[in-house]
Amino acid sequence: MTTPTRLERTLPTILDELAAGPTPEYLDDVFARTAPMRQRPGWTFPERWLPMADITRSRAFAPAAPWRLMAMALVILALIAGALIYAGASRHVPAPFGPARNGLIPYDKNGDIYVGDPVTGQTKLIISGPDDDTDAGYSPDGLQLAWLRHVAGGGTDIMVSGADGGGVRRLNSAPFTDLSDAYYTPDSRFILVRHPFAGYQRVELLDVTGKEAPRELAPGYNADNVAFRPPDAAEILFRGLVDGRYRVYVMNADGSNIRPITAVGQTEDLGMDLGDLAYTSDGQHILYTRWFPDTIQLWQMDADGSNQHRFDTQVAAAWSGETRVSPDGKWIAYWHVFEDGRSTQRVSVMRADGTGPIIQTGPELTGLADWIWSPDSSKILMMPREDADHPQHYLLDPAGGPWTTVAWQGTGTPEWQRLALD
Repeated sequence: MTTPTRLERTLPTILDELAAGPTPEYLDDVFARTAPMRQRPGWTFPERWLPMADITRSRAFAPAAPWRLMAMALVILALIAGALIYAGASRHVPAPFGPARNGLIPYDKNGDIYVGDPVTGQTKLIISGPDDDTDAGYSPDGLQLAWLRHVAGGGTDIMVSGADGGGVRRLNSAPFTDLSDAYYTPDSRFILVRHPFAGYQRVELLDVTGKEAPRELAPGYNADNVAFRPPDAAEILFRGLVDGRYRVYVMNADGSNIRPITAVGQTEDLGMDLGDLAYTSDGQHILYTRWFPDTIQLWQMDADGSNQHRFDTQVAAAWSGETRVSPDGKWIAYWHVFEDGRSTQRVSVMRADGTGPIIQTGPELTGLADWIWSPDSSKILMMPREDADHPQHYLLDPAGGPWTTVAWQGTGTPEWQRLALD
């Protein structure tokens, strides 16, 4: 039995032979023995992952098995996978402004909350129980649901949950004795509430996670008609009542730098002058109403308050307002009552640039209604407020074609879930 010659003892001689002359004869034997062997995969070489200087230093102290390198590689792979998952999830949340894919329609019935699919007509009960729950609406990202819970003995709570009704929680610490408005902010992080407080209308932001304390906006301004400016909600528009006169104001998203952009409005019929504020989809213009002794007109101005002019100039109107801009920015829907002796009214649609005819759509109503655009701008969902002949939700064709009704009958303000386009 013989002991094999160690490589380190013969290596100097081999190197001398290689440097001194032609290729050694034993290389043929080496190539013959190594040819059948498979090469290591590229990902197993540390040089593919870390700088060579680090590898060179670590070899003097690390054991033969590269456990540390393998652990670091696994961490890197986990971070990459997490980033891909996050990016994939982000792609499935719609932007706060602009068109989106149509989702479900929430509605209330007998104090419970349902959702209905306008395509299949199928409905699902998601919030039930002895509580009186109404007026459900989805967050702009489509992932949350909020609604009003009417407390026994008086008062209202703001409730939120996941889109499927799970994880129900209350946002306010004590019931509101009166509530004028409640709706999500464009980023879906807060619910804006407006309610009487200490002799004026108070506007507050309630954190949907419950981690932040309520934050007040424009204290003392009696703000209403609050609207967030597209495309980034960096500014907030509102109408303020100061010293008995209305003006239109804007402020930064954090509530700072409040400044007026219009002169004071009319002293008569205060509620209808400088009202129904709405940004166009690009945030460059503002639609609003002006009161005159014989009419209420729809007007438009630039976002800074300049260039004020009447919007719908084609036909003299007895009353125009309640403006809703389509998500794709191409159309507006509003009330436009023609002076032709009719006692009924309908939703009207017009191009957002003010050109073209005024298109009337939907059934003729004896009273007012609430309505919104579908997320993809193809339909208008309308719910008459007080009309015994029309007790359910209607799907209107903005082009003036036939309208339909949804497959269920419920109450509450119309809402529509937004889903990502991709």
